[in-house]
Amino acid sequence: MNKQMQDNTKKKIIAVATNLFLTKGYEDTRISDIIEGLGLTKGAIYHHFKSKEDIFNAVVEEIGNKNIQLFDEIKNDSSLNGVEKLSKIVHTSFSNKNIDMIIGISPNLLDSPKLLSSFINEINDVTIPKYIYPIVNEGVEDGSIHTKHSAELAEMIAVLLNIWLNPLIFKNETSSIFNKIEIMNAALDKFNIQLFDSSLIEKIKKVENKKI
Repeated sequence: MNKQMQDNTKKKIIAVATNLFLTKGYEDTRISDIIEGLGLTKGAIYHHFKSKEDIFNAVVEEIGNKNIQLFDEIKNDSSLNGVEKLSKIVHTSFSNKNIDMIIGISPNLLDSPKLLSSFINEINDVTIPKYIYPIVNEGVEDGSIHTKHSAELAEMIAVLLNIWLNPLIFKNETSSIFNKIEIMNAALDKFNIQLFDSSLIEKIKKVENKKI
């Protein structure tokens, strides 16, 4: 099997798995379901992926890659200062269908140690060093963010956004979400950062009201 055929097979596996995760849920999707949907042998699947978790990670990466261009554009936008870039990234994240899709297909991460580990590694290896830290550092340099500890502040912001507010880790009631937002805004005000302005809070309220 040449490289192009291998790449095409891998893409098909990811596409079929994505559809199954969306329709059946991660927990109820079996490797046999993916095999049946593809019409391939078990060996063909395991040639590319060692487990269902590995397939899931590839699906999330495929969806997440669609966000990279958006976040890179914000990070590289010279018309925005550091604190404005942080705010825009948060706005984009909370109104992003790709992120909603990831949440929709994902299991509770506390029930999946391997997936939780991959998620935390992604925060540590990509989210913080590629986006949050350089933007915080830029904000310090342009005067829009006030801190002497850029690295630690970047880590705190990433943990609060990606773990504390994550419904796959904490099953937040609607009231709890807004309590957390209020606490985050208060805690970050010291650094001249407001991640959730009134327009974003209203947008989140509309989404939460639709769930009721």
